[in-house]
Amino acid sequence: MAKGQKHRQALKDRVRRQFKNNQICLTAFDELEKDIEVQTILEDTNRMAIDRMGYSDHGHVHSLIVVKYGMQLLNALEGGVKSTMEQEETGSFEDAQLVVMIACYLHDIGMAVHRENHNILSVTLASPIVDRILQKVYPKDIRKRIHVRGHILHAILCHDKFITPNTIEAGVVGIADALDMTKGRARIPFELGTVNIHSTSAMAIENVKIKKGVEKTVRIEVLMTNASGIFQIQELLERKIRSAPQLIDHIELVSIMSDRAEAIIDKELRIL
Repeated sequence: MAKGQKHRQALKDRVRRQFKNNQICLTAFDELEKDIEVQTILEDTNRMAIDRMGYSDHGHVHSLIVVKYGMQLLNALEGGVKSTMEQEETGSFEDAQLVVMIACYLHDIGMAVHRENHNILSVTLASPIVDRILQKVYPKDIRKRIHVRGHILHAILCHDKFITPNTIEAGVVGIADALDMTKGRARIPFELGTVNIHSTSAMAIENVKIKKGVEKTVRIEVLMTNASGIFQIQELLERKIRSAPQLIDHIELVSIMSDRAEAIIDKELRIL
């Protein structure tokens, strides 16, 4: 097995552990992983994002990382706030996990069509996919499928930082998307020559951790090796948290400067 394949398999194994006791999540995740349409669209999202636009990864690896963060965040929040599905009595916590998992997995597939309005395009592409996945998960419960589908599509739509999520699950998906900000993801556009405040700031992010909170339910720690990382945190992650009214009072966000600070760019950078 090639190095890239080993990395992806290890990532998938870590993702599955986040919902190892939730059979409906395991079923849906395995269906997504073997779905030819889904996997082909994820290939095309990276053709658009990386090959045509010089952006960071928006394909399969990004989807898996966002699922991992989404499940970690939802699980960490469980003791402090109930999911919207539980609050509205349309589903259980396990159903809410399923909503977050599928929405995280499919949130960027609209990038296969265009970057602009890709959240809307993602909803369009995801709708028939979600229908057939949920038929496998809830084969005899049509009402549950409809409830869950609405939550998933809402979460996909609202992962855009300018749209206010109206559910806990949707807020979690948007924040999880922003948490994939470490320099491993930023290295692609940086090495392609896209040196700007976005790529430089992302290159300064060493690690992201989700922990039990001190003053709030959850604490998110972002480890930086350069002060430029604060732009990435404030412009994307902080905006996503502030845009989620049901979650802002439950999340602490802390940036920590690493002991081994490093230079992101050379002393001289040609601008023009």
